[in-house]
Amino acid sequence: MRNILGTTLCTLIVLFALPLQADELPADKLASMLQGQERFSARFEQYSTGDQGNKRETSTGFFAVERPDRFIWETETPFPQQIISDGEYIWVYDPDLEQATRKLVEAGGGSAPALILNGRVDELNEQFQIMLIQSYENTQIFELVPRSEQNNLFSSVRLLFRDSILAELAMDDSLGQSSTIVLDDVQVNPELSPDLFVFVPPEGVDVIMDSGF
Repeated sequence: MRNILGTTLCTLIVLFALPLQADELPADKLASMLQGQERFSARFEQYSTGDQGNKRETSTGFFAVERPDRFIWETETPFPQQIISDGEYIWVYDPDLEQATRKLVEAGGGSAPALILNGRVDELNEQFQIMLIQSYENTQIFELVPRSEQNNLFSSVRLLFRDSILAELAMDDSLGQSSTIVLDDVQVNPELSPDLFVFVPPEGVDVIMDSGF
């Protein structure tokens, strides 16, 4: 579950924006919904789904994003974990393990969550076929399917917007696992302290330098 939290980042999250235009292609529509929001925050509930559609492995927490490349993803339950990017490094801190891992932001820059997070739809479109699979009243659902199975963590990603704000994100990974993130208490362009995106390893914590992502 911790690996899923790390890759989704964050996934996520990330996306708020402008009304759709009827003549736009799906990738253009998604781009228009990702642009224009430099800072945002939300509460989240993340859960995996079993074969019968039942919830399991539920976690809750908070995240905040400041483009480009700065974010915090803090899991509160069932165990504490922080994933923090200061724009240069990404830190993954597990208090119960007394361990922190540091990696360069560039090492994760090409992943789907990172591209979504920063609104880089052109690059996302190179890796994924972007489809608008449902659009009704105030709701739009996009599905992203990888153009190549090589080096791709996800077999599909679905983004549900309600009133032009991301409300839910669902991912099926290459191992057949499903994970859903539901957002609540979304704040668009809030005031965010710079200290929120700074991580200093507490005394006694083991620090691991990771060159990959």
